[in-house]
Amino acid sequence: MPIIDAGISAATGGTCLGAAGVLYVADRLPWINRLSAKIKSPQIQVLLVLTASIGLVSTPVGQLLNRVTTAVDGFIDGLAGQWTGFGIMFALALAALLWLISDFMTGVKTRTLLLAAIAPPLAVMIPGSLGEGAASALGFIATQVGSLVMWLMGG
Repeated sequence: MPIIDAGISAATGGTCLGAAGVLYVADRLPWINRLSAKIKSPQIQVLLVLTASIGLVSTPVGQLLNRVTTAVDGFIDGLAGQWTGFGIMFALALAALLWLISDFMTGVKTRTLLLAAIAPPLAVMIPGSLGEGAASALGFIATQVGSLVMWLMGG
């Protein structure tokens, strides 16, 4: 990943995480709560945390996570079977994503914010080329979101 793409992804992630934090605090302040309730703040917070997590795992840190889990999976393959690590991580990532979607549709809770934060890292931690592909796809998404924000700001 080129350094400029990693920078855009990290900046996008940091900005979204900061904005989600501001909205989270604004929801708890009584005098701002009336305004933030009108703009579907909990759903926006989830999307911002999800975008932040995507932005942060699409940097070289996400590639490192994939390499480490692939190496650990290679070690475990000899002990527990060839597809054990892949199956466990794929099941965890899929369960987190489905639970996130379910919570998002039925009502945002603190658990939903946590799921939005951990779903992208779990996808990147799938061993082998599928996790590597997830990291690349998430990097592409983060770069496009960052480019869109720059374009909207006139940059």
